[in-house]
Amino acid sequence: MTLSFVRRSRIFSVLFAVMVMVGGALTAASPALSAPAGAVDAQPGAASVRPAISTGDLHSCALLANGTAQCWGYNGSGQLGNNTTTNSPIPVVVSGLASAVAISSGGSHSCALLANGTAKCWGYNGSGELGNGTTTQSSIPVVVSGLVTAVAISTGGSHSCALLANGTAECWGYNNSGQLGNNTTTNSSIPVVVSGLASAVAISAGGSQSCGLLANGTAKCWGNNSSGQLGNNTTTNSSIPVVVSSLVNAVAISAGGSHSCALLANGTAKCWGYNASGQLGNNTTTNSSIPVVVSGLASAVAISAGGSHSCALLANGTAKCWGYNFSGQLGNNTTTNSSIPVVVSGLSNAVAISAGGSSSCALLANGTAKCWGDNLSGQLGNNTTTDSSIPVVVSGLSSGAAAVAISAGGERNTCALLANGTAECWGDNYWGQLGNNTTTNSSIPVVVSGLSNAVAISTGAAHSCALLANGTAKCWGENWGNLGNNTTTDSSIPVVVSGLVNAVAISAGPRYSCALLANGTAKCWGENYFGNLGNNTTTDSLIPVVVSGLSNAVAISAGGSHSCALLANGTAKCWGNNFSGQLGNNKLTNSLKPVVVSGLASAVAISAGGSHSCALLADGTAKCWGYNLSGQLGNGTFADAKIPVAVSGLSNTVAISTGGSHSCALLADGTAKCWGDNFSGQLGNRTTTPSSIPVVVSGLASAVAISAGAAGYHSCALLADGTAKCWGYNGSGQLGNNTTTNSSIPVVVSGI
Repeated sequence: MTLSFVRRSRIFSVLFAVMVMVGGALTAASPALSAPAGAVDAQPGAASVRPAISTGDLHSCALLANGTAQCWGYNGSGQLGNNTTTNSPIPVVVSGLASAVAISSGGSHSCALLANGTAKCWGYNGSGELGNGTTTQSSIPVVVSGLVTAVAISTGGSHSCALLANGTAECWGYNNSGQLGNNTTTNSSIPVVVSGLASAVAISAGGSQSCGLLANGTAKCWGNNSSGQLGNNTTTNSSIPVVVSSLVNAVAISAGGSHSCALLANGTAKCWGYNASGQLGNNTTTNSSIPVVVSGLASAVAISAGGSHSCALLANGTAKCWGYNFSGQLGNNTTTNSSIPVVVSGLSNAVAISAGGSSSCALLANGTAKCWGDNLSGQLGNNTTTDSSIPVVVSGLSSGAAAVAISAGGERNTCALLANGTAECWGDNYWGQLGNNTTTNSSIPVVVSGLSNAVAISTGAAHSCALLANGTAKCWGENWGNLGNNTTTDSSIPVVVSGLVNAVAISAGPRYSCALLANGTAKCWGENYFGNLGNNTTTDSLIPVVVSGLSNAVAISAGGSHSCALLANGTAKCWGNNFSGQLGNNKLTNSLKPVVVSGLASAVAISAGGSHSCALLADGTAKCWGYNLSGQLGNGTFADAKIPVAVSGLSNTVAISTGGSHSCALLADGTAKCWGDNFSGQLGNRTTTPSSIPVVVSGLASAVAISAGAAGYHSCALLADGTAKCWGYNGSGQLGNNTTTNSSIPVVVSGI
């Protein structure tokens, strides 16, 4: 009923880029596959926090770009969080909630993850599912006791779970079937550690079972198994995690009422457990205690298992659902069950989907939402209590035009993606890289002309690219072929990247660009002198070409003259220039096609910088490799490294981003640390002294995404309220504060 998913991102951002699907909440980063939940993609321009939607049993909640939330539907236990127990058929504001970065709606309660790694819950609490050490229900958010460093949250029928930055998990609430995973069946009103779970990158709490996705693409589940919903080829309950049989290359997982589903790296899906209504999607109504393939599903980028139905978001922004349909929760204008996926009628530009008890909801690229199915308590949010078998608009839900992603990848410019699918850029504009149909610099944000339905953004040295909700892309600015429109003509407005479809993440390098596709492959275009396009040649290309031999990729990052991809199993491959060891394969030889990064495992995000690369690991630490003259590897030395080395003293990291000669990390508490070159103040620590170990960015709090551009000498952070701050070099106004003065501390971006 809730979904925690891995977002393929550039980093997307993150960070798209992020992006984070937490519990039943799906981030609106990209109609694309993303990096593991809680794992923040660290490519320039991606964001880890975005508007999200989550459908519970009889209510739904939406996370807004400013870190607040709204809920609608049944409220008998206070699960709408507005300090009443009155049902509402339209969204109402959750009282006193701020700095939220993820949301999840459960059976009769809701929870939100906050930017500082803590959480709050509200609603029914008879079994302790609010986690505040009591069993008293609350109609306003209460703090989950003792929970810190959480990076994802998911609410089930009567229990809740959180993924921690170190790859472990904690659960609380009802435990009759062992769904808390602590080797007991005793309820707990405070979080307890899930036994023996490590290297988890996503978590999902279902009806009375829980599941965790691991960094290697496998999964474990625990709790009720009466219908085989643990997927271990038995029907025996387990109070500790057990391995889901024969599941590999999974990139997202969702536990439903009595069944579970996983999204695979190739865009297909598998489900297991109860199947009386066809919710496994394999054209039968026979239960299965092992994963079975969902029939005819392809190009899926997100999945959500509901009470007795399942839904998948496709790369083109449409959706399919299957299973029980008594109330129209499949959205195909019928009330007939279906054991195979059917198209949700009239839905387009969707960027997130959530299947609830007997209704479903989708978040759209423009920040609005649509729901369908059961509406007895007003859970469709359209100011009626009439069921609908087709999507209806949620009334009055507005995400505002706050920023949801930021990219400081430009050498002298910065861009931000807004919640309404548009974008704004600022700084140097000599080549038209601000996209506003001029070549005039601007020290404050200007609107990118004619861009809509964007779901991710990335800035290169003097060009920018945006991923659109339909899986295509547009680029603008300087054009050595990096705009991908089969010309070398600069453009001050966005132009379509030729022949690119089913893209789920995008990353702009200095004079080339790359896109991750829904099937786990990638394409690059532009300058190719060092083999950075990865197609086994050094020939430039004005249109996208396939990266040779790359599969099962879940994130991509274009660096100075090399590129890297994160794979579903937690390893990575890089290609292109290798003069300083930035490919990480223990050599100094360039490679025209992807090579394996030596000794790297359990990675959940990757970022390629000027001449170095970094990876975030599932335990919240990081490793970097390549050029290190300025200390940008963060290991306390200035010596280059041909293989990954640990960043000194870094923990509780949730996102990482590499710049031209510096690196930055976002921490679970909303602060940040940077290391490396600092001549322009790009480390943000009130000095211009380089540092070979991480230093704290001064005065930064409530950050939810970070970007240190591969071509630039400045850094930026997106804050939970949708505003942004930047620091470092500002000669062209790239800090966005209406000056051209460098700053060694974060300054507010004007008008964002």
